Amino acid sequence: MLFFAFGAVLTVWGLTTDNGTLTTVGWIAWGVGLIVVWMRSAGRFGMRAIMARRMLKDMDRMRVAAENGDAVAMRALGSMLKVTGDWDGAEHWLSKSAWAGDREAMFDMGRLADQRHGLPAAEQWFRMASESGHPVARMMFVEGGLFHRDGPSS
Repeated sequence: MLFFAFGAVLTVWGLTTDNGTLTTVGWIAWGVGLIVVWMRSAGRFGMRAIMARRMLKDMDRMRVAAENGDAVAMRALGSMLKVTGDWDGAEHWLSKSAWAGDREAMFDMGRLADQRHGLPAAEQWFRMASESGHPVARMMFVEGGLFHRDGPSS
């Protein structure tokens, strides 16, 4: 960005003072700025490939940890599967994590159940999260909350 600003100042200054050298240097600075931006974006694309490979390795490690009973790994794997669109896999791992006592997984299962099956199916998961101390889930059951016996306030 510095090259663009520098190039813009030199180009405008060169044009207003009718100084061809300043104008030329300004255009060169613009060109260098374009090359820098192009190289940075190419580097980002390379980094994306590296990060994708790392994510696959991490997902494999998470799956192993989840299969060995790690509730946090179960939740993380379920969340990753949810993001990728594998809702059945997400439901499998999030529910296992929730039943293992992970209150974040309980809340996430409530959100997933709401998306897939509607709010009535989600209530049991939100209630479980609330009873485990999840602060947002607790708010759903207070007066005026979504699941309070008097219903939400209008």
